[in-house]
Amino acid sequence: MRITTVAVSLVLALALVAGCGGGGSGGEQGGGGGASDVKPGLVLDVGGLGDQGFNDSAYAGFKRAEKDLGVKGDYLESTTPTDYTDNLTQFAESGFNPVIAVGFAMTEDLTEVSQQFPETQFAIVDSVVDTPNTMGLVFREQEGSYLAGVVAGLMTQEDTEYTTSDEKVVGFLGGQTGPVIERFQAGYEAGVESVCPDCEVLVKYTGSTVDAYNDPARGKEISLQQISQGADIIYHAAGNTGAGLFDAAKQEKIFAIGVDLDQAKLFPESPILTSVVKRVDNAVYQTIKGVSEGEQPKGTIVDRGLKEGGISLAPFGRFDDVVPQEVKDEVDKAREGIINGDIKVPDKPQ
Repeated sequence: MRITTVAVSLVLALALVAGCGGGGSGGEQGGGGGASDVKPGLVLDVGGLGDQGFNDSAYAGFKRAEKDLGVKGDYLESTTPTDYTDNLTQFAESGFNPVIAVGFAMTEDLTEVSQQFPETQFAIVDSVVDTPNTMGLVFREQEGSYLAGVVAGLMTQEDTEYTTSDEKVVGFLGGQTGPVIERFQAGYEAGVESVCPDCEVLVKYTGSTVDAYNDPARGKEISLQQISQGADIIYHAAGNTGAGLFDAAKQEKIFAIGVDLDQAKLFPESPILTSVVKRVDNAVYQTIKGVSEGEQPKGTIVDRGLKEGGISLAPFGRFDDVVPQEVKDEVDKAREGIINGDIKVPDKPQ
């Protein structure tokens, strides 16, 4: 059930007065340290539930933990960045543990809040906070993006209903400028370069704030610009802004490549060739599982890539017959090369 920040504040305040656990946990913090005492708190980033990507993936891991581990927690959506500190503090003050921040934009806020609550286990997705009770849940997004680049670089040279070999141009639609999305860009460009040195990769970011992840209209505008410049495959790492790409791809009949989840399943009417799947759900689930098993607060970094199953390339789905076996073989070869260390994927654009 979706609960607004104001509503949760009232519920938690009443719960504390009554001496009961907040967020529907039905028990007080502490006790025997079993799963029933664990109350995970999930602070979602701007864009919230329904973004068909990053936030939804984190929430899926949270709900799976509730079901599998017998814990009961709650979540808060951040309407603007000014909500970050209040949401994190609200959960920590009310005995939620672990408290998980979904998104690197909360780094500064979590640095301050985690120091105020040293007994609480915090975690943050896509960032590292240098406090002894905060886990950094980071991903090597560049590895999956490299595979997407291999696909794009080869398929743009094929004549299909959505691509033409006349122009070797592909696109990248980024969300907020910064190191996380630059890892997506860097891997994608390197993957394209590895199979099509004379291909052109058009790159455009939506903006410099977290609002860049929630602007489908701008996403469509940028995508149409890249299509007008010859791009017949566009890969996005832009959250809900990517919905604009999918609309443009459907309208202009070019291929899109999704991110975070297998977005072809979420947007079945759009020509989504594949997606770079980022298992934020597993990261959230494993964090909650660790606390439910009695782990003490720690400030470790958990880094996941292709080898650890934290990043993968989604199946080609309904376009499987369109993709030549030679392309699939190249993807498999690149995947193996990255895992065994033969291929070093850059994490910054060249």
